[in-house]
Amino acid sequence: MSTPTIAITGATGFIGRHCVERARAEGTALRLFVRDMAKVPAAWQADESVEIIAMDLTTAGDGLAKSLEGFRTLIHCAATLTGDQERDTLAASVAVIDAVIDAQVPHVVLAGSLSVYDVSAVPKGGTVDESTAVETDGRDAYAKAKRTQETLFQDGAALYGYALSILRLGAVWGPDHLFNAHLGPAMGNTLLKIDGGGEVPLCRVDLAAEALIKAAGEHTGVGILNVLDDDRPSRTAFLTAFRACGWPKVILPTPLWLWRLAAFLTPDSASMPGLLRRAILEARHRPVHYSNTMMHNRLGPVTMLPFAAAMQAAIDQQKQQAPPS
Repeated sequence: MSTPTIAITGATGFIGRHCVERARAEGTALRLFVRDMAKVPAAWQADESVEIIAMDLTTAGDGLAKSLEGFRTLIHCAATLTGDQERDTLAASVAVIDAVIDAQVPHVVLAGSLSVYDVSAVPKGGTVDESTAVETDGRDAYAKAKRTQETLFQDGAALYGYALSILRLGAVWGPDHLFNAHLGPAMGNTLLKIDGGGEVPLCRVDLAAEALIKAAGEHTGVGILNVLDDDRPSRTAFLTAFRACGWPKVILPTPLWLWRLAAFLTPDSASMPGLLRRAILEARHRPVHYSNTMMHNRLGPVTMLPFAAAMQAAIDQQKQQAPPS
């Protein structure tokens, strides 16, 4: 068996799974941390360049640090989108940081999120880049957890000296994960499209994986990078391509100003639906643009595809994978 050179947490998650496939395609030997062996593809288990460790990061104790000894880079993908943020995102991150310090892993690559930015201060038509302020007050649990996660890793790097690369991924999409919250709320076969302009900050899942693996190879770290597709569609362009999957049947356009008015007139509290909370509404629908210039400058050439073609390919793949009805 080849000696593993990169460790990956959350390896069977949406992003982690694609990271593994990217690294395997490049011939990189891996050690993978998973919670449930039942989710591990048979091809990984048969691959002599892949070591798989079934481990709950939050209860692993010294075992995690021992499993990281000798590794030059850890890619941390373990997190949750809608589950228990305290446990699956934050407690898991604390355990990983402690293990990285104990094992003296010199480089950590964090799969971060574009959701940490405070876009409410960006003017209409302005651009979100790495210099945009970070703030998640009034936001959903996911954005808050991802911001806290970043802070935990940054504090650890400052105190203990490991190199840290934070890749703030856009709305990650691909087969079985085509839709995102930047379009509007859904009710059955109907979508209430919220559109005040701007672009949808998309990141193809295979681009996310490519960027994370590239960053892992930069052993002194790449700093903070926004990882986004070059071809970022308007909401209209997104839905034109997306409807090839057969949903939504009906699109009801609703102006952003109407939602802003509703959010202004209703209590701005955690008990309200997300889109009636001002910070959440702005984060998802403010008419802004996004920059990935620094990603190109620091990572070099990455694979880019026209949005419409990439969406059609993802829809086709999703249909092929669907069980027969």
